[in-house]
Amino acid sequence: MSLTAEQKQFFDDNGYLPYGRVLSDEEVQALRQRSEDIAAGRLTHVPSRYIQFEAAFRDGKETTDPRIDMIRKMVYLCYHDDLFEAAAKNPAIVDVIAVLLGPDIKFYADQLMMKPRFYGTVTDWHQDSVAWPMFAPQNHVSCWVALDDATVDNGCMTVIPGSHKWGPIASDYKDRFLSLPHLAEPVPVELKAGHCMFHHGLNFHRTEANTTPNRRRGLALHYIDAQTSYLGIVDEAHREQVEGTPRKGNTPFMHIRGKEFPGRV
Repeated sequence: MSLTAEQKQFFDDNGYLPYGRVLSDEEVQALRQRSEDIAAGRLTHVPSRYIQFEAAFRDGKETTDPRIDMIRKMVYLCYHDDLFEAAAKNPAIVDVIAVLLGPDIKFYADQLMMKPRFYGTVTDWHQDSVAWPMFAPQNHVSCWVALDDATVDNGCMTVIPGSHKWGPIASDYKDRFLSLPHLAEPVPVELKAGHCMFHHGLNFHRTEANTTPNRRRGLALHYIDAQTSYLGIVDEAHREQVEGTPRKGNTPFMHIRGKEFPGRV
């Protein structure tokens, strides 16, 4: 077993689990270098539409900062880059996903949250699954891997324990939900580079700004049960969200482990 009974119970109760090391120092350094090469434009195999700049730089603001310190996030790297695909298929991660989610696993997407030094902005409270209404049921598990040390000062993940038990909360009701007096107090999860945490797709989480001189890159890997039903594009707002992604329309999601099921994801 990749998890102890106590760790599994902690995840079930709280909707997240600080885990430990899943990447070696060499793997971390290789992913850091690859992220820098993609961000700098030295490698061009990741389409530019998957690279999002921080708001301060979206209007072409002149700066002497390295390009990597202008980028908010890069997405779908695992569908275009061999090193990031290997990270998504890393047995040290997938073995835990199999315990938390089940033996039949597909991969939805990845997000390399750059949280650049000095410019990394707040990502407010949210549930990942609410942004993915095309899946039923909304039962997903993510692995968040630190590529740099993640601290309170540079914007580590903060979670609300047990919030996953309340189901998906529509954005119009989020503020009311978060003001409920019986919710647990938020908990910051600091991680060393190469270490990870797991969280349920319905767990409320956020990250603070990074005003420090230290980068805080975090690779979010999102997994789904292979028996999940894919409902497709349901409205124009959803179409705008997914247009141009590697899984548009009936394109299959990346198979990770176990069985595949016709007519499912």
